[in-house]
Amino acid sequence: MSSFDVRANSFGFLRLAFAVLVVVAHSWPLGGFGADPGREDNNLGILAVEAFFALSGFLITMSGTRLSVGRFFWHRILRIFPGYWMSLVVVALVLAPIVWRTSHGLSEYLGATPPPSGFLFTNALLVQNQIGIGDTLGGNPFPSMWNGPLYTLPFEFACYLLIGLLMAGRVLSGRMVAVLAGVAWLWVQLAQIGALGVYDDRQAKFTLCFLIGSAIYFAKERLLAGMRWLPPLALVVFVGTYLSWGFQQVGLVAFPYLVLWVAYHLPFRSVGRKHDFSYGIYVYGWPVQQLAAYFGANDLGLVAYMLISLAGTLVLAVASWFLIESQALKWKSSDALSWFRAERVRV
Repeated sequence: MSSFDVRANSFGFLRLAFAVLVVVAHSWPLGGFGADPGREDNNLGILAVEAFFALSGFLITMSGTRLSVGRFFWHRILRIFPGYWMSLVVVALVLAPIVWRTSHGLSEYLGATPPPSGFLFTNALLVQNQIGIGDTLGGNPFPSMWNGPLYTLPFEFACYLLIGLLMAGRVLSGRMVAVLAGVAWLWVQLAQIGALGVYDDRQAKFTLCFLIGSAIYFAKERLLAGMRWLPPLALVVFVGTYLSWGFQQVGLVAFPYLVLWVAYHLPFRSVGRKHDFSYGIYVYGWPVQQLAAYFGANDLGLVAYMLISLAGTLVLAVASWFLIESQALKWKSSDALSWFRAERVRV
């Protein structure tokens, strides 16, 4: 019997750290201090999101091996949508009106073009169909866009759908996920050269990281608790390729493994286990940074702008967790729909 304890991890700490890292990385472009630091084709903010997808791939797959298909999707909906919807409301009905009021009459706000109602309703199903409200933020260093990071959420939910389909077909296994990860790796390479008609490889990279995390779940005892030579090798590959050449080909495979290995070897196991503010930090970081830049916080310098943005973001993230997210999660065990019975899927 394996001594590997899947619950003894620092996932909560890493989620929090990477959410903060996203805010830190975005401080450069949103404050007018230049581009995100890091590689041009895989900057610090993108790297943090890739880490999120790796952690998610592992955890979502673990959930998929334990729940019925219906219960699985119910849990995913409860975790993503309530907090997301509230972030749209906060931007459309609180933050954007504050900006609008500085140059317009508040009575004109609802008739702005594009309208706040469009921001609320056309974005409701995760896809960002409207990024701005009226002419708010037009003078910011990064103009008009109220919540840039939300573009990743449809990619995340698409990964959930993929795991759910594998569950429904009773083919959720390490071998199947490894094959799909290989397909995702090829997708990254083709997207890099524009062979698929576009040069945007972000969804491909996020999906690859998710599927590598998923595949590692099925070999967790061996990969995360054994094979002591593998972590240093992965570290050398990741650092070496990130600083030179080959990151998209090799380093992007090593990175998700490193994230998960670190998750099981850091001692911060209680952080985020009861109260998880990472999602709130992720969905409120950009709007708070835009608001701070609009009122000149970036004029105080990069570090001050970062700290002000993080403080404001944390306030909203904590409120989101206690008032919205944690309340929604209380419905996880609801039996209102009988087909959400929590039966283990045989794989």
